[in-house]
Amino acid sequence: MLLTGHLSWALPAAAANTLLQARLASEQPHHKVAAYGLITVVGAVSAVVSTAVCGGLSDRTRSRFGRRSPWILGGSAVSATGLTLTGVTSLFPVEILGFTAFQAGMNAMLSAMYALLPDRFAPQVMGRASAVTGIGYLLGTALGGVAASALAGNPGLGLRILPWVMVLAALVLFGPAREVVPAPAAAPRAPLSLSAFLPPRDGDFIRVLVGRFCVLLALYVVVFYQLYIFTDLLGLGVQDAAREVALCTIILGTGALLALAVAGPLSDQSGRRRPWVVAASLIVALGTVFPLSDPGLPTMRIFYAIAGIGYGTYLAVDQALVAEVLPTRDNRAREMGFMNIANSAPVVLGPVCAAGVVSLAGYRSLFAVALALALLGGGIVQTVGRSR
Repeated sequence: MLLTGHLSWALPAAAANTLLQARLASEQPHHKVAAYGLITVVGAVSAVVSTAVCGGLSDRTRSRFGRRSPWILGGSAVSATGLTLTGVTSLFPVEILGFTAFQAGMNAMLSAMYALLPDRFAPQVMGRASAVTGIGYLLGTALGGVAASALAGNPGLGLRILPWVMVLAALVLFGPAREVVPAPAAAPRAPLSLSAFLPPRDGDFIRVLVGRFCVLLALYVVVFYQLYIFTDLLGLGVQDAAREVALCTIILGTGALLALAVAGPLSDQSGRRRPWVVAASLIVALGTVFPLSDPGLPTMRIFYAIAGIGYGTYLAVDQALVAEVLPTRDNRAREMGFMNIANSAPVVLGPVCAAGVVSLAGYRSLFAVALALALLGGGIVQTVGRSR
């Protein structure tokens, strides 16, 4: 369930970045960076609003299908429709509208999907469950990179067909992985108020959220701007750059999968989460040193290999750390939804931040920014008190 669900959204999310960049490069060659920055900013706003609203509503949903499944299926359908709309039009305002719906629907889906981890898994297996979640995400990201490479010459087709994988996976949650619905008396509905849509006021929760945001943004300012790095910094043509994106995505995914297989079970055995997350942040920071000192294809591949190991270690333990610091039991979708903002916001803000950094200081400075963000994120997580 976890692997299928997280693979299904990671695939179109990863592919959409490269495909949208390629589409805008052909439609607006002289304004592609600004256009991509604008569309991702609007997407980021819709993602945050959707997470806050739908997470709180999911916690209060009582239906014969459960609390989470209706939001997972409905969100996936809205998201897939939105990205399809982006792929069938060349009108930039309509592309923005479609991408906004894509982000809003996907984050409605994720606010409920991330709550499945604390809903269904015991603390002593949380590391392994977190690792499986990460494996699904990584497989989806890798497949998304490969699909984007194959469809780079026809990005509209990819934008139209890939998001429907989410809907197929959501249907699995209605079938083989059907949610157990408690009796109404055992699942009272909390009153709906403004606090249901606001983040919890908890220091450790905020520290984990900010630390996660910094570490993932460190990776994504490079990874989700990779097509332009290969073309504009390293001088490759679009097709060669797309092939290099696919190769580097596989390198990152392989390193991350190896780290996931090791770090998740070991963190369960040790009962410790925080040291693993801090170590993962430092590994990501180490990877940025190589292209920062000597940008080129070899050092970019080294970056992806090292960053993949750090990323996999982070994914293997991060969800378990999050589950340990949740301040309540009755608002899991809201809390996991807000924590997911630290996942989704770097995805959409990474290209925005990268555009600003490139405009001010050039492509090479992206790696310096990534280095600083990774170190900052690890330092913040080190201060978390409600986890060993």
